[in-house]
Amino acid sequence: MATSTERMRALGERGRLGLRTFTVSVSKDDLRVMAKHGSEGTASADPDQQAQALSRFITDMLAARRAARVTASRRTTPLQ
Repeated sequence: MATSTERMRALGERGRLGLRTFTVSVSKDDLRVMAKHGSEGTASADPDQQAQALSRFITDMLAARRAARVTASRRTTPLQ
């Protein structure tokens, strides 16, 4: 566990990098559905593993969405 000084330093660093922190509430049912669809770690009883699995899930979904947007924008770009 990080000390309060380490957490404050990390918060300042994230701010300088333009990163934001947010809280996500996830029910046991949500975790169960994610586990059913193959998200490793969500079925664990360990809250740290659940948090890491949720973080990977969100990262994967955002990456997939970005890739889809980039692909779509390439299709709509006129030939030069």
